[in-house]
Amino acid sequence: MTTILQSTLSNIAIILFMYLCISILVSNRKMINKYLFSASVLIITSASVVTLFYLPIRYGDYQFDLRLVPLVIFSLLLGWKHAIPALLIAVSWRLGLGGVGALPGVFFGMILPVFLALLFYKKEKAMPGPGTLFMLMTICWLISDIPILFLVPNGVDVFKEIYMVRLLALQVSALILYFFIFQLNREVELKRKLRFYAERDPLTGLYNMRYFENRIKKSSYDQKNYIVMIDIDYFKKINDTFGHLNGDMVLKNVAVTLGKIIPSQKSLLGRYGGEEFILCLEADSKEQLMKIVSDIRSGIESTPFYAENKKLTITVSIGVSELTHPTQLYQAIEKADNSLYASKQNGRNQISYAI
Repeated sequence: MTTILQSTLSNIAIILFMYLCISILVSNRKMINKYLFSASVLIITSASVVTLFYLPIRYGDYQFDLRLVPLVIFSLLLGWKHAIPALLIAVSWRLGLGGVGALPGVFFGMILPVFLALLFYKKEKAMPGPGTLFMLMTICWLISDIPILFLVPNGVDVFKEIYMVRLLALQVSALILYFFIFQLNREVELKRKLRFYAERDPLTGLYNMRYFENRIKKSSYDQKNYIVMIDIDYFKKINDTFGHLNGDMVLKNVAVTLGKIIPSQKSLLGRYGGEEFILCLEADSKEQLMKIVSDIRSGIESTPFYAENKKLTITVSIGVSELTHPTQLYQAIEKADNSLYASKQNGRNQISYAI
C-alpha cells in the first residue's frame, strides 16, 4: 500500500508540475508570441505524459499510470489544436517503448478518451463543472479499463482487484488539477477585470484619459494624426429634463454609436470627461479626415436616442487639430478644444478645424 501511495503521489506531482508550468505561460500570455505559447504548451503537456510512462503505479502484477488526467483535462481546456499534437507525440512515444499492452493501451487509454473529451470542449468556457468532469473521467476510466476484461488473462479477477484503486487515483488527481485550474481561471479573470477598469471609463467603456495619453505617447506615426474633440450639445438640458440616470444612458449610447461610426483601424477613442469625447485619428489626407469627421457629426444626428421612451435628436459639436508629434498631445488637445468652443459659438452641430 505504501508503494502504491508513493507511486500515485509521484504521478500527481508530475501533473501538478505540468499545471504550474502552463499556469506561468497563461499568466504571461500577452508577453509571449502565440506560436511560442502553443509550442510551449505542447512540449510541457507531451513531456509530462511521457514522464508518467516511466513512473507506473504498481498494484500486484499489474501497473498503470495517470496519463488520462493531463490528456483529458487539457483537451477540455485547450481544444483539438493543442490536444491532437500532444496526443500524437505521446502515442508515438508509447508505441516506441513497445510491450504487449502498448497498442490497446494507446487506443483505449489515450486516443478514445481524448476524442471523448474534445466532444465536451467549448471555446467560450474554460472548464466544465465538477459534476461533468467526474462523469467524464468515469467514462474515460471505463473506456480504458473495460478492455482488461477481454484482453488480459484472468481479466475479471484483475479488474476486480484494481478497479477501485485505479478509479480513485484518476478521480482524485483530476479533482486536484481541476481545483488549481479553477483558481487560476479566477485569477486570470480578476486580472482582466482590473486591467479593464484601469484602462476604461466605467460608464461608457471607452478608454480613459490616462490610458489614452499613454497610448499616444508610446506611438510612432507614419501618417498624419489629428485630435478630434466631440461634445454633446445641450447635454445639461437632457440631465435637467430627464434626470442623470437617463443622461448617463444617452452618454453610453452616444459612445456606442461613435464606436460604430469611427473606423476601428488607425483610431483611438476615449472619454475626455463629462459629455466630451476625444479621438486620435490617422488620415492620409485632409479630405479623408473631413469625411470621417463629417460622418461622425451626421451619424450622431441621424441616430435616434431615447429617454423615458421619448425620442431625442442628439447633435454634437466638434473641434479638430493636427497632432504633429506624440509629445505635443496637450497642445493639440488645447487647439481642438478651442475649435470645439468655436463650433459651440457658431450655433452648435458644427465642425471647426485648427489645421
